[in-house]
Amino acid sequence: MKTVINFNYLSSLYTCLLIMTDDELDDFYINSDDGRAWLLQQMKTRFGQYGAESRSRVVDALEYVLVSGSWLAHWRGIVPHAIPLDDVTDKEKYVRDLFQVLAGRVPDPAFDVREIEFDDTVGRNGIDVRK
Repeated sequence: MKTVINFNYLSSLYTCLLIMTDDELDDFYINSDDGRAWLLQQMKTRFGQYGAESRSRVVDALEYVLVSGSWLAHWRGIVPHAIPLDDVTDKEKYVRDLFQVLAGRVPDPAFDVREIEFDDTVGRNGIDVRK
């Protein structure tokens, strides 16, 4: 059975940044230890509000990019383009840290990257992450 990857499920994890003022965003530095820790904690809290299916889709998407080594190819799916962040200096570490915070484990090297189906469907009412 194919694993469906839809990076749109990650978008609402960044709500904490989307609601920041321009000045707050200017003061936020994603490459600092404090900035990264704060962001990951905010994302973990938001992730806790996701339903089981949505949590699974996020974990699958992140695990796929880590096991396949394709975090650069899918970077704009991992970090929404609408957020004007500084360039993340170590993208692999960022994705790995995010995965470990959300999944509570390291990626499984046995994750089957061959049985993947990409789906960028959002739907008329957006993505319901409560499912």
